[in-house]
Amino acid sequence: MNTVYKRTPEPYAPVYPRALDEYQHAGVIKKFRDEWDVDEGQARDIFSEMKKFLHVSEIGQQQSILIEIDETTQIIDKMWHHFILFTEDYRIFCDRFFGKMVHHAPFSAEHLAQAISEATDKGMDLNAYKRLCLEQQLHLIESVMGLETVRKWYVEYANAYSPQRMNALQRPFFHDNLDDVALPLDPEAAREMDPSDLIQGILQHSAPAMFCGRRCGRRCGMRCRISCKNCRRACR
Repeated sequence: MNTVYKRTPEPYAPVYPRALDEYQHAGVIKKFRDEWDVDEGQARDIFSEMKKFLHVSEIGQQQSILIEIDETTQIIDKMWHHFILFTEDYRIFCDRFFGKMVHHAPFSAEHLAQAISEATDKGMDLNAYKRLCLEQQLHLIESVMGLETVRKWYVEYANAYSPQRMNALQRPFFHDNLDDVALPLDPEAAREMDPSDLIQGILQHSAPAMFCGRRCGRRCGMRCRISCKNCRRACR
């Protein structure tokens, strides 16, 4: 016999705060684009959806509905990771809009064990339980943000940022000119150096990667990737 879980209508539809909708962080967008091959418009769009995800997650917590990241919404999770790296800004953001720190809890063996336990308590197998949780999650997203958000995350993003597409969009760890990357000190030679020679050796080997001396010569520290404020020209 199949059990039908009926949707319980929400007594109200929470309003998405205008200030949250308008919040931007240029630094997060730039760092995200350093790792992912997307244009600025795409990055800003993902940042906007990440804010909605955090908003829905907070309401879900109030209603004991767990909102989880899955393959479909991985790109939102990646943006969240970048935002968290700006620790102080992220803390201020959370305090302002949610009144507390919104922690990121990656999936682990403990989460799986808890899901199995909860499924068993309900007399369900794990697949049926996960389906029920996703159904509750989708209904909550619809009630809070509207059906368009459900469609965007689970249809548009599912296609635009599928695992295959994300593999193609993720940039290599170092995607600048490798000619500018300094070679490290030889480990055997470093062991024989006294403290002064070791420090000078590290400085000598690190200088090409740390400074801007190869092209504009002004030591701006930006490695010729952006407009140089010292020499007033683009030195890329």
